[in-house]
Amino acid sequence: MTQPISLTAGDLYRSQQTRLQLDWAAGPTGSDRHIERPDARWAGMALVGYLNTVHSNRVQVVGIPEMEYLTGLDERHSISTINNIFTSERTAMIIVSDGQDVPDHLLSVADAADMPLMTSQLPAPELIHNLQYFLARELSPRATLHGVLLSVMGHGVMLTGESGIGKSELALGLVSRGHHLVADDSVMVRRTAPDVLEGYCHSRFRNFLEVRGLGIVNITKMFGETASRLSKQVELIVHLQRMDPERLNNMDRLQQEKVYREILSIKIPEVTIPVTPGRDLSILVEGAVRSQILAHRGYDAVDEFIIRQEEEISAKSDAETE
Repeated sequence: MTQPISLTAGDLYRSQQTRLQLDWAAGPTGSDRHIERPDARWAGMALVGYLNTVHSNRVQVVGIPEMEYLTGLDERHSISTINNIFTSERTAMIIVSDGQDVPDHLLSVADAADMPLMTSQLPAPELIHNLQYFLARELSPRATLHGVLLSVMGHGVMLTGESGIGKSELALGLVSRGHHLVADDSVMVRRTAPDVLEGYCHSRFRNFLEVRGLGIVNITKMFGETASRLSKQVELIVHLQRMDPERLNNMDRLQQEKVYREILSIKIPEVTIPVTPGRDLSILVEGAVRSQILAHRGYDAVDEFIIRQEEEISAKSDAETE
């Protein structure tokens, strides 16, 4: 389920106050201004940059040259330019960088226009770089998926399947083998780059795993602090599916056709593991991950097997001809 994205000037200040060394100088009543409008056609476009009086950024950064420009205008141009900046519908907030003092008349205009005006001790280039990184992550498309996300041999693996099929039990088995839990049941994902899907857990439910017969267990209390990860890139989906013997026998044994599942416009490789009595699913998941790692390196066991088979058939054919 895709989730709506909402981030206000107040949210940015509360989460980044220490990192960006922010002080709220004026316009406190504008804390609910949205950094990105919900109806934005191109999310993330022109979010933050140096002061631009023509094509306003959502977050206008006033560095030393920009402040010199504003304070150097004659009275007539100064009033019109400043009013235009502080009343622009395109602007969500203004940050004065480099620890500069803000002239009193700018503070008054910000208060009158309900425009959040903040100051930062950071140099403008560093401030913009940090803001771009923060906003790209916070405003990235996201969704909530049903499954269990783990780090298996450093590879992000999402376990999916119908309720009660044994995803959490399998996750517990993998953690006991030295792998790491990221999220159970409700996995939150966000697209942090055109081809990167990051999965994580709601902070209040991190480290917990629900296992039928055991109830709720705390993974870090059972296995130590290193048994979990805060987030992980989703690189492989392992789908668990119940199969009767007849359907199992009819499966494509070579698995030549690659299967992908599309999440937030990113295609993630997917393998289906049949769930039948007596199968060691932990070993099968590890095997799937090792196979995926080899695939990333350009190796395909099926291709090599087929080539060897064709070579053997060709050799026998030549021997018979002679």
